[in-house]
Amino acid sequence: MKTLPSSIFAIVVVLLGVGLMLLIGQPRLFFSRWSFTKSVQVTVPGEDRGYYYRFKAGYLYKGEPLDFDIVVGCRVKITTYKDNDRTVEVGVVPAIFGLKTRDQHGVAVLLPDGCNGETTQNGKVPKALLPLVVTYERADEPWSGVAYASEDAYDSPRSELKFLGATITRATREEWQAWRETEAKRNFITYELLGINPKNMWDAPKWKPGLRVMATQCFGISRLKLSDAVRDVVTPGWPSSKPAYWFADKRTQEPLWDIAMGPNKPPLIEGNRFQDYFPGVSPGHNGLARREPGAVIFFNRQVEGDVYPAHTDLSINRLEPSGELPAEMNAKERLDYSAAEIKPELRGFAFCDSSIVSIDGAPQWPPKYLYRNANRINGEAISEQLAKWGTNYFFAFERDEYIIFLRMYELASSFAKL
Repeated sequence: MKTLPSSIFAIVVVLLGVGLMLLIGQPRLFFSRWSFTKSVQVTVPGEDRGYYYRFKAGYLYKGEPLDFDIVVGCRVKITTYKDNDRTVEVGVVPAIFGLKTRDQHGVAVLLPDGCNGETTQNGKVPKALLPLVVTYERADEPWSGVAYASEDAYDSPRSELKFLGATITRATREEWQAWRETEAKRNFITYELLGINPKNMWDAPKWKPGLRVMATQCFGISRLKLSDAVRDVVTPGWPSSKPAYWFADKRTQEPLWDIAMGPNKPPLIEGNRFQDYFPGVSPGHNGLARREPGAVIFFNRQVEGDVYPAHTDLSINRLEPSGELPAEMNAKERLDYSAAEIKPELRGFAFCDSSIVSIDGAPQWPPKYLYRNANRINGEAISEQLAKWGTNYFFAFERDEYIIFLRMYELASSFAKL
C-alpha cells in the first residue's frame, strides 16, 4: 500500500472573532507551485523596503557553547523568470539556521520575525523571548527531530540544551551582505536536505524510492485545566459514553465562544483569556509563548500551558524505501494525523517527523486512510462521536477537566529562504 507525504495535508483555519479554530479534514498544499516560473534568484537586496536585524541566542549543548549570531534580511527581493520578469518580496532571510555540534548532531533555530523595527533595546522584543529550537540526531540526516516547544523543555531531565537568552538589534544591508559572505555557510541546512530544488524553487521535487527530507513540521498538544465557568459549559456536552478524550459539537462550542468572545472577554483558563492560547501565526515565528504573557513579539498577550509531543504517521520519512507502508502502520484501521503522549518527562517538547514540502509523484494513501481524522492521546483515540464527518477540530476535551489544543510548528516557508 502506498501513501502521500504529510505535506499535502494541513489545517484549514477558521477565524472566530480573534480566536482560531482549525479544521484538518481537507488537504491542501503547503508548498505552492507556480507553473509560470523558470528560476529564482535574490536580486538587489536592501532596495525599496529592505530591513535588517541581528539575532543572537546563546545555548549550551551538552555543556558545549553554541552561539547563534545571524543577520536577517526582511523583504528581500526575489525575481522570477519565464517570459517576463516578475519581482516579489519575501519575509525573513534566512528563516531557519542550523549549527552542527561536535558530535555531529544538528541544532536549528527558527528566526523570530523582527521585520517591523522590533528590537530588544526599544522594548518591542521581550526580554523573555524564547526562540523555537529543534535538535536532530544527525545534522546530515535530519529526518526527525525534537522541538523545544516551551520553557518546560529546558528544565526536563531529557534536555540536551540550556538556554542562555536571545536578543534582536538593528543591522544594516552591509552587515547582512558581509554575514552572508562569511557566516551563512555554517548553516548545515540546505535546500537539498529540505527536499527543494535549489535551481528552481518553484518546482516541486520528484518522488524517488527511499527519498527522505528534513523534518520541518512538528506536532504537539497544549493541555490546560478548565475553569469552573468553562466546565459548566462543557460538562453538558460530554457524550453519554463518557470517553476520556472527545471532540465537541456546535452545541458545546457555540456557548463557549459566546463567553470567550463576548464583550467582557473574561479570563477563562488558568487566569488568561481563551483567545490568548491561540497563536496569531504558526507557533514560534514570533517566538514561543510562555506561561506568563509578554514573551512573544507583537502578540504580547499570548500564553502557553503544558505542552506535550505528538508523532504523525503522515510522513514520507516513515515509508519503506520502496514507498510501502511499514507493517505496523499498514495494520492500523486509520493512520494518525497526530498521536500525543502526555508524560511528565516529555513536557515541553514536540516531535518533528514530517516535512512541509510537496513531492511530485509520491505514493498515494490507500482508500481506507483518506479520511484520517483519528488523533490519539496516550494511545486512545479522541472520540469523534460528536464531530462532523471527515473533520477534526483544533481543540478537544479530556473528560470535563482539561481542554487540549493541537499545536503544529512549521520551520520553513514556501521559499525556505536560506
